[in-house]
Amino acid sequence: MLTLLKSPADHVVALHLAGHIDQASLAPIIKECDERLARHERISLLVEIERFGLITPAALLNDIGYALRHLGDFEREAIISKADWLRHVTEFSKHLVRSIEVRHFSPDEREAAYAWVAEPPRGGSGIGAGADKAPAGRDAQTPAAKHHQA
Repeated sequence: MLTLLKSPADHVVALHLAGHIDQASLAPIIKECDERLARHERISLLVEIERFGLITPAALLNDIGYALRHLGDFEREAIISKADWLRHVTEFSKHLVRSIEVRHFSPDEREAAYAWVAEPPRGGSGIGAGADKAPAGRDAQTPAAKHHQA
């Protein structure tokens, strides 16, 4: 089951995993990600893993589809787990997906994980500063439009 946790920063979606994942537990996480992406160009994830369980096929397909649609929208992912094998999976995943920085933390490093994931995003391209989306309105510009004016 996935449950939302108190976030260390507005651009961070924090969650707890304990057991099975199904559509019902995944839906609020996706909704929370969408809400934060409406406010920020890039967001980060913090996942505290107590124990793994099965993921239903529908939830897996939904999760993969969401991840592919939002590739590049995630800045960091902090994974907190006592599972040592997960540290190795995290290291391997860095070679597969370079658009998100992923780090594994032990439960003793929980404070460091929260501090690291709460760091402000660098922006849509992963280079430079300023990640918050401009407020909607007549004078609002995309980061690309501002860059071309400079």
